[in-house]
Amino acid sequence: MKKFFSLLFASILFSQLTFAQTTLTTAVDFTATDIDGNSFNLFSKLNSGSYVLIDFMFTACGPCQICAPKLWEAFNTYGCNGPNAEVHFISINRDDNNAVMHNWESTYMNATGGYPQAFSGAQGSASGGPQTFSSTYGIGAFPTMILIAPDHSIVEQDIWPISSAADFTPYFQSHGLEPKACVGTSINNNIVEDAFVFISPVPALNELNINCGNNMISSIRIIDNLGKIILEKSSLKNVSHDIFDISGIVSGIYFAEIKMNDTQTVNKKFIKQ
Repeated sequence: MKKFFSLLFASILFSQLTFAQTTLTTAVDFTATDIDGNSFNLFSKLNSGSYVLIDFMFTACGPCQICAPKLWEAFNTYGCNGPNAEVHFISINRDDNNAVMHNWESTYMNATGGYPQAFSGAQGSASGGPQTFSSTYGIGAFPTMILIAPDHSIVEQDIWPISSAADFTPYFQSHGLEPKACVGTSINNNIVEDAFVFISPVPALNELNINCGNNMISSIRIIDNLGKIILEKSSLKNVSHDIFDISGIVSGIYFAEIKMNDTQTVNKKFIKQ
């Protein structure tokens, strides 16, 4: 009989580990600083009416690396964390620092596009020190992706397996979440070929030189990694080159959204030192 109960307990435990990588059903609040220096509070985001998908990962994890481009595609399909999005994507790295996490994103997600909001293990707490969010949620296998509803309930304890971005759809649609255009973010749906648009220096410190060749610049917006407009120049006329003062913004990754000829838009990623 003892052996029977031992086997039953092992079976239940295996089932939990296989089908629910977190056993929590209610979210635990946390405040964090992402790899670009932006503050994030989980409950504030949920209380705004947004669902939150948390991707628990670490950079040396093979399955995490394979899943990353699918996650990036789903992030783009569901609104790019912009004001139009019903679900906000974040990635929480178990360890490593901000620089390693930036490198991981550009290697395994997309080197030129916007990313889900990311937090490193070594610098991801609200104070900029080590964070323990994975252990708080009882995560022991990676990647583990969970979905939290605005009422703070964990409605999906383990979104898996993911072989393509389409595999996120049934999880999201079961909660009424639909694809959204990337509006008001660093992702722009009217991007043109940018072979003749150059920005320098990269990294930039105080000034960003923007050269659009034979194209006339209509406006320039500097947008952070969360889609917030930080700086803006509008109503530029008959200029193909501009020097943009960025000395007043904090270090991090940004996008220069350059509108040309009043109709075409190019997004160029750069690093502010």
